Amino acid sequence: MSNSALPPKLPSEPQNSIFQQAATASAFAPLIAIGLTVFSSAGRTSLDPQSQRPVALIVGIVSSILILIGLICGIVALFGIRRHGKKGILTKALWGIIIPLLLSGLAIPNFMAARSQAIKNKQYQMSPEGQVRAIADQINKQGKKMVDEATRLEGVEALPNKTLLYNYSLITKTSSEIPPDALNRIVRPNVVKAYRTHPDMKMLRDNGITLTYRYRDKAGQLIGDFSVGPSDLAR
Repeated sequence: MSNSALPPKLPSEPQNSIFQQAATASAFAPLIAIGLTVFSSAGRTSLDPQSQRPVALIVGIVSSILILIGLICGIVALFGIRRHGKKGILTKALWGIIIPLLLSGLAIPNFMAARSQAIKNKQYQMSPEGQVRAIADQINKQGKKMVDEATRLEGVEALPNKTLLYNYSLITKTSSEIPPDALNRIVRPNVVKAYRTHPDMKMLRDNGITLTYRYRDKAGQLIGDFSVGPSDLAR
């Protein structure tokens, strides 16, 4: 019998399917990204500060792309389990999916902390007038806010001469029910103490920002106001 009479051989399926290759890529992608980040961090110490920032940005982008590719490959690889089985796919794919999720979980708190610090740094770097406007805008974004059961913060205004005006309403009182000297005798001493010592007011103290507190009654009638500022630090 001649060889031409033999049935043609079917091509054998490659041992490493595209799904297994995707699983392998998924497992190695985050490791490469982590290694690149560690290696670049060590190498950046020899660079000047101006060069470190763009290098860190480029490395961060490349690492993020690698992790994203690994995550996508891991998800794709899981679709091959039904046809090719779990061997060579499941463990690698899960590794490539879980590691990016863990890194993201760790990165979010760090990102929020860095963002908060950047906002504080920006406030310190801008002009005092800019700081006053930024503080007023940040507080006003929160809307009206109850300070206690009887006092509501209506909003904050940025005034000239580095002054922040806090507008309060006493929602359960009328102006006739409040003694004329109550604000200066009772409320102001506590505000002065906070201005002198509270950590959240350090930036205000350092930049000589004055705080004015204005109170109105439940009908909107003016009760009075008082100010606290740099002159109170020397007392």
